[in-house]
Amino acid sequence: MTSIATQAVQMQAGSFAQSVGTAVARQQIDAQKSVAALVAQTAATASPPAPPGQGQLLDIKA
Repeated sequence: MTSIATQAVQMQAGSFAQSVGTAVARQQIDAQKSVAALVAQTAATASPPAPPGQGQLLDIKA
């Protein structure tokens, strides 16, 4: 009887571990998709670089 109970507990533990692993994998995939979407959105809305000479600070003393 103890052997059957032990096997049942081991099966349940294995099933639980698999469920947790699947949930973690799905969460990681969702996070990667979110980051990829954010990067794509940022790249699409980024302003073009300033023309040469603009955006630079010059310290000219006469």
